[in-house]
This record gives sequence, C-alpha cells and structure tokens, in this order.
Amino acid sequence: MTHDRTILIWNTKDFANKNKRSCRGNIEYDHAQHICWSPDSKAFVIFKAVESGIDVYKMKKKADGNLGDIQKAFSFPEYNRNITVIALGVAVTGKFIMTCDEKNQLMLWDLKGKTLEKIDTRHGDTYSAQISPCGRFIITTGFTPDAKVWEVKFNKSGSYECLKRVFELKGHCAGIYTCSINCDSSRMATISKDVEYEQGQEPYFLLSNQYNKSDIRPVIALSPDGRTIAVGIGPDLTFYSTVTGENLYSINNIHLDHIKDVKFDPSSKYLVTIGDKHPKVFINVAGYQTLIQDLERSKNKSQTSAMKERITAQIQEAKSALKELNMTIPQC
Repeated sequence: MTHDRTILIWNTKDFANKNKRSCRGNIEYDHAQHICWSPDSKAFVIFKAVESGIDVYKMKKKADGNLGDIQKAFSFPEYNRNITVIALGVAVTGKFIMTCDEKNQLMLWDLKGKTLEKIDTRHGDTYSAQISPCGRFIITTGFTPDAKVWEVKFNKSGSYECLKRVFELKGHCAGIYTCSINCDSSRMATISKDVEYEQGQEPYFLLSNQYNKSDIRPVIALSPDGRTIAVGIGPDLTFYSTVTGENLYSINNIHLDHIKDVKFDPSSKYLVTIGDKHPKVFINVAGYQTLIQDLERSKNKSQTSAMKERITAQIQEAKSALKELNMTIPQC
C-alpha cells in the first residue's frame, strides 16, 4: 500500500523467480494506512487515511489462475477523524476485526461493521496492538512498561461475550514500542527503550538482550517458529537468536528511509521490510542458524538413537542450505 492510492499484491511463490508479477488495486480518493488479510486470503481489509474508515476488498482469480479483479465489497462506519489509528487486524477465526488508536481506544467489530466492544487500554498512550495468530488474544503496548494481554471470549453458540484482560507481560522499565507473537502464540517478543525479550506459554520471562538504542522508534518481528527475532532501527536490520539470546548479524542501510515494518512469512523462510517505495525481501539466513542451534540442543537431550539420527539429518539439511547461500555455519 502506498500514498499513490494503489495496493500491490505479490505472490510469495514468485519470490525466487526473476520476474515477479503483482496485482494492482486502486483506492478511490484515499490511501490505505493499515492493511491485513482475511483468514481465507480471498479478501483484505484496509483502514483509509483520509476518511478514517474500514473498507473490505474482495479478490477473484483470472482465467489463467493469477490474481486479479480487486473490488470493494463494503465499508464500515466512519471512525473519529481527529484520532490516529495505530493498528488494524482480522482474527484468524474470522469472528472479529480489531482497531486501536493512540488514545487508548481498543475496538472490536463483527464482519458486517457492527461494534462488539469498545474499551480503554489504560496505557497512557497506546503504541501497538496485535491479534494473536490463534485469534484468542489481543496484545497491547504503550507508555506503560507492561504489555497487556486481553482474551476475546465467545460462547458455545459462537456469539460474542466480552473482552477480558487476562495477564500482563512484565520486565521492562520503560514504555514498550511494539510486540510480536510466534505462530502458536506460545512466545511473545516485546521491545522497549531498555531491553527486548520474549515470553513463554505462561507469562514468565525467558531471555533478554540489548539492542543499539536510538531516538528512532524500532520495530520487531518474532519468526513464526519462535527461533529468530528481527529488529529494525532506522535503515538497519539486526537478527537475534531466541535459542541463545545472541546477536547474530546486522544488515545496514536497507532502505533510504526508516524501516516502518518487518514481517516474516508463515514458513519463516522469508523476511519482508518496508521503508521506502520498494519493499525488500530477504532469505531468513538467521532462521537456518537458529534452527541448527535448537536442533543441536535437542540432539543432546534425545534418549534414543533413532531420534538422534533424525535430528542429525535435519541438522545436515540446514547446514547444506547455509552452504548454498555461502553463509557461516554456527558453532554449537
């Protein structure tokens, strides 16, 4: 999504090809400030910057099987134009859409635009809000040093009941910029002015590491497999291992402007950064390195020879992938 009122959609299967095709959609008299996919990937939802409202667009495939024919399906009621919306999300269950603004108003909508819930996050100022991949939780961060985890509850018949705060992620001494969650919602990573760390299935602290502090607000992404953390500060990107907590390596001057967002694909194979008019796609080399670190630990704990053989084969496969990329194999 860009300020020129267009949306470009790319197929991740084309990332390895020389010619990467895209599908273009237009937004009349406005541009998208936030965008997210529907659970079935047949539609996407945007938050419009000028009109301050939510639009749902549907996509159909062309006769040749490629993406095309992007059309607006319907619009939600207009939001408060005087407030900046900082987050938009759609639950994987398809039961609700979430919006959150900088003045602490967290709202849940059904898919027809009806308001389900409106609460105050009580962060002072809210910096980020995300729906967990399982669709059960919402995590908010802000000026306060604790990330708040909310549970979205539905009854047995599927009707909405309430939004309830279930616990907080503690450990920081300052406001939390943003957070990221792995694919099964078992680990969460947060980044603040002091440290970055990740969480486990219960709200207990696992590890922390320092990053290069800057006046620029950082962004963070935890890989779906939970082994790698990517932190973007300014035009630079740094990778960390959640297995050992170490700083693996950095890539500098990726964009002409500050990195606005960082995302892993569902397989943890690719990483996408947004900072200027050209999104950048990277092979997640750090993912292979952290996979080897994790497998080596599992191998040392394995009790049977068959298990050790399977893990050894997986380690060799990951090492072969690193050799093909001419990258360093970590010493475990």
